[in-house]
Amino acid sequence: MLLASARATRQQAARRAGFTLLEVLVVVAILIILASVASIAVMRNLETARKSQAQLKAKTIANAVQAYVLDPQNANHSLPDNLGELVNPGFGTSLLPNGQEDLFDPWGKQYQARPIQHSDGSEVYLIWTTANDGTPISQYGVGPLARTNQ
Repeated sequence: MLLASARATRQQAARRAGFTLLEVLVVVAILIILASVASIAVMRNLETARKSQAQLKAKTIANAVQAYVLDPQNANHSLPDNLGELVNPGFGTSLLPNGQEDLFDPWGKQYQARPIQHSDGSEVYLIWTTANDGTPISQYGVGPLARTNQ
């Protein structure tokens, strides 16, 4: 009798040791939901990171323009005719750390530049681009801070 009850207890334990199909399906469903939420958050943060990278590159180009203007070999301290002159100025080496690569935003579009007047009368380049969702980006900021309408 004792042997039979021990055997029955082991059989019950063996049967209950695994998970039921329903339990496995519930866990898989929860994991799929969590993965979906995480991937949406990652994609949103990835786009924000690209916009920040685009602004930093615009600042790099704006600093290179300033270095171009202030370079002692630039006799009339003029602005470059186009952004390509920052890669191959008529004097010295490239003013951009990554050369031609720095002239393209994270979406593969070339940065745009146009001269703007500051309140003190000085002229500088506004370096700008737009994200894939249409958000304007310049060396001054992202979105409304970009000041691309000046």
